[in-house]
Amino acid sequence: MSAIVVVPTYNERENIGQLVEAIRKLPAAVHVLIVDDNSPDGTGQIADELSQRYAGEVFVHHRARKEGLGRAYVAAFQHVLKNFNYDFILQMDCDFSHDPGYLPEFLKAAANADLVIGSRYVTGVNVVNWDFKRLLLSKFASIYVRLITGMPFSDLTGGFKCWRRAALEALPFERIFSMGYLFQVETTYRTWKPGRFRIAEIPIIFYERNLGRSKIHPGIIFEAFLGVIRLRFTRIGA
Repeated sequence: MSAIVVVPTYNERENIGQLVEAIRKLPAAVHVLIVDDNSPDGTGQIADELSQRYAGEVFVHHRARKEGLGRAYVAAFQHVLKNFNYDFILQMDCDFSHDPGYLPEFLKAAANADLVIGSRYVTGVNVVNWDFKRLLLSKFASIYVRLITGMPFSDLTGGFKCWRRAALEALPFERIFSMGYLFQVETTYRTWKPGRFRIAEIPIIFYERNLGRSKIHPGIIFEAFLGVIRLRFTRIGA
């Protein structure tokens, strides 16, 4: 059961090396694809050094510019599907808000699912170091997405996921319109709506980043608010 985790980066020089080392120490053999959006802080150069140090385990896909999280993931997923033969493709943030220690649990759950979602809320509220305003925004966002789309999952805005290859191949990448964090909602919806893929949730604890700066800004929130409505009325192929 081969697996690779896709890690988008933009100005993550403080975190990328530590994350790769943490993943390499796991009992499960998970390879890493770093997709860097031409970070001005030198993250891409560090990624290249890691790929040379751990040849065959760590790979890098360089993009010319920053276009949003959704565009980065589309490019990375297409790169993986075209150039590698991994059975499972995982996705996670670089800033340790997603604990790499959960990766073996994702793979275990993926034995009986086509998409596994890491949920902050399936067993209560499992978030560390968030203020009340951000927690309220996150909870409201998941409730809002459930009401508009009808999806039954507890955490629809998180980005810690594991895809079975066939489910990822079924995504119509050319029709995905999300630029920012709405991408997480859109890809889950496009997988759930046709009804032919199994989706599971596992509980995770989400940690606020210690190093670097958050990429969330009001434009991303506005895109997500309107984009969910657009998604609800988008024709999804059966």
